[in-house]
This record gives sequence, structure tokens and C-alpha cells, in this order.
Amino acid sequence: MTPGSTAKILRETPRLISTVLLAALAIAVMAGQVRAAGVQAFANAQAIKWRGGVIQVDTVMPFYKRNGYRGIWTGNDGLSRRGQELVNVLENAWLDGLDSLDYIGGMPGRTERLRGDELAGLELFLSSAAIRFARDMYGGRTTPAVSEPDIVIPRKKLDTIALLGSMDQNGPETVIDRLRPTHEQYHALRKALLKTPDPGVQRKIIVNMERWRWLPRKLGDVHVFVNTAAFLMYTRQNGNDIDKRRVIVGQKYHKTPMFSDNIKYSEFNPTWTVTPSIAGNEMLPKLRQDPNYLKKRGYDLYASWKEDAPRMSATQIDWQSVDGKHFPYKIVQPAGPANALGQVKFLFPNKFNVYLHDTANRELFSQSDRALSHGCIRVDKPLDFAQLLYQLDGNPAAGQISQILATKQTKGVNFSRPIPVHLTYFTAWVKDGKLQTFDDIYGRDLLVGNILFGRV
Repeated sequence: MTPGSTAKILRETPRLISTVLLAALAIAVMAGQVRAAGVQAFANAQAIKWRGGVIQVDTVMPFYKRNGYRGIWTGNDGLSRRGQELVNVLENAWLDGLDSLDYIGGMPGRTERLRGDELAGLELFLSSAAIRFARDMYGGRTTPAVSEPDIVIPRKKLDTIALLGSMDQNGPETVIDRLRPTHEQYHALRKALLKTPDPGVQRKIIVNMERWRWLPRKLGDVHVFVNTAAFLMYTRQNGNDIDKRRVIVGQKYHKTPMFSDNIKYSEFNPTWTVTPSIAGNEMLPKLRQDPNYLKKRGYDLYASWKEDAPRMSATQIDWQSVDGKHFPYKIVQPAGPANALGQVKFLFPNKFNVYLHDTANRELFSQSDRALSHGCIRVDKPLDFAQLLYQLDGNPAAGQISQILATKQTKGVNFSRPIPVHLTYFTAWVKDGKLQTFDDIYGRDLLVGNILFGRV
């Protein structure tokens, strides 16, 4: 080779390298377009058939449309790095009491052999699985209501496009970890699940982990937390229990509902307006036997539920003809030492007409089984509880409770900042590193478990 030809090669080398790089880039772009075209072919579909199953694609396609139909989970050789990370996350779903087969059941083992629509199908299959797993982790595998009308916990929602974009950028493991419940008890139950060999106890733990996924991620810097299944109520401040007391909750056929709300005010020296169901089911039979039943016990009877309804005597009514299912009269128990609500009630107006209150039957707090009420929560030593709440609220009423009670007049006192209250139902609880379990008094574990473990 002559010096002249060597010089020519050296001069041409940069151009040759540039040409090779451009060709390689063109090949890569063409390969990307092939993958993009495969996904784009399903752009207007709601669902597609893939390897004997059906993939719901209308929930994931908006992301691909915005993303230029570029894949996250797949490449020319099957799974991409992000895809393998997602599969690893889903394979470990059992660590959170979830079943990996619910997400990647039916996934092929040799993904590197997939091409064309098969490869596009895998991409969409994994995006659908990622969204379902993220939703289940964030808001629960089951619907909170589980067909029970007394559970009204709204299911949390996720932005599908933002979710997939975040997984693409940050990785599915990081995103799922952010979506996992932040509550201390959830993580304590998660650890207990790994240590527990008993299948029955494992199922109980898993059901209770599910309930934590239902709850708001932030319960409130100061909040009241009622665990119906344990007959206990906690007041918490900045993540610490500052008060714990016994409560009486609803009987089996008068279940205390599950929901979150805000305690807006307390009412001292309260009256008790008997609900139509209690009046029709429990008082009507007694009135049929003795029309003076209400008078003997100090109750007032009103002609209707209208505000201006006149008082009347129970002896004026033919109680045999009254329909218990549509009890038309209003019965009110005046304030006083015998009042069923005691000296104070704590109100967070709701459709169930449920609240926290005192009781005239305080000896019942010594019982171990305290499912005794018609659905409301009776609080042990409620005046101490009232003082605590008003102190936390910075409210001068904290030092005025005795004077208010002494007036014997019904008086409502607002909280300047409504206090979050959560009526919950946990039959598994970790205390000081040890797992505690409580009876499933309402049969709710069975309902949730039937869905989680595939019986319905």
C-alpha cells in the first residue's frame, strides 16, 4: 500500500464511521417503527385476544399514543430491562399478600422468540398487568364495599398515563414502592406474613393488609381511630398513640359501619331521638302491651318527624294498627342521667346516623365481648375523651366541660378544626412485634377472603 492510498484511507475514515453509525441508527429506528406499528395496530381497540386470553388495551393505549407508540417492556429480543424488572416485581406480589398469577399468569416463558403481533401483545399484556397491580397495591385488590352497604370507603384512583410514564422513567419497583401503603401497621403485618407458617393465620393477615390499602394514605396529624373488631379506640398525634380506651360497638345484626369522616362538634347533655327502626322493632311491641311504656321511662312522643310536630299522649294511639316497618311517630328521650347517650356525644354527620357517645350503662365496658349497641360507638370515660380532643384543638371548652354539664341544658360545642375519625375493622394487629388476632364478629373476613382467595 502506497503512502498516498494510506493517507486517502485516513481522510475517508471519519466519513466511513459516520456512514456506519447512520446506518446502524437507521436500522434501530426501523426496528423501533416495526414495534411501534405492532402496538399502533391496536390503537382503537378496547380489548385484544392474545395467547388464549384477553387483554384490556383501552386503559393503556392513551399512554402509547402520547409516547409515540414506543414500548417500555419489550425490545427486539423479548423483554427489555424495564420488562424484566416488572416481571420480578410481579413475581414477588406474594410479599404483599397478592397473587402473581393474577397479573402474569399465562405469560410465555421464551419471550425472545416473539415477533410482530405476539411481541406487541406482550408489551400490552405487561402494561395492563402493571396498571392492575399498581391499582391493587394503591387502593386494594377488592372493592371496599364487598357488597356490604355499611362499608362506604371510596376507592382510590390512579392516572394511567402518568403511572406508566413514571414506571418508564423511574422503574416499576420504585413506583410500586411509592404506592404501597405507608401505614406502620401495614408494614408490620407484611413482616408478620413472612414469619407465619400457619395458612389460616396467613389468610387473616392478608385480609387485613387489604383493608389498609383501602384507607386514606394520610389519616390526619391528629385523628381518632376506632377498631371495631378489637372494641378499642385510639387517639393518635403525629403517628403516636396518645390515648386508648374501650368502646362498645354494634351487635352482629346492627353492624358498626366502616368509613372515614371528621368529628365536627360535641353535644353535651344530649337528647336521644329514637331511630324509626328501633322504635318499630323494639318499642312498638312494648307499647302494644303497655301504652304507658314511654311515659314511665320519661320519653316524649311527637305526632310526626316535622320540626313543629306537636307532642301527644301514647294512650291516644291504637298501637295494634301501627306498622313497625314505617313507624310514623318521633320518640325523644330528654337529657338527664338516664339518657341512653349519657352526658356527651361526638358528631360527624353521616347517612348511617352513627356517632360516638357516652352511655348510661357503663358497667358493660368490663365485658370482653362488647358488640352490644345498635351501631353507634359507646366510649368509656367520654368526658376525659372530650377534654383531650378540645385540648388538641386548642379550644377553651377543654376547661369548661363541668360548667356546661352543670347547666343541664343541651349544648353543642364546635371544634375549630374538625378531627378526622376512621371507623375500621381489623382482626389482625401487630403490637410490640407480636401478632394479635381478634374474632371476625361481623363475618367480614370471610367476605373479603372469598374474593382474595378465589371463591367468588
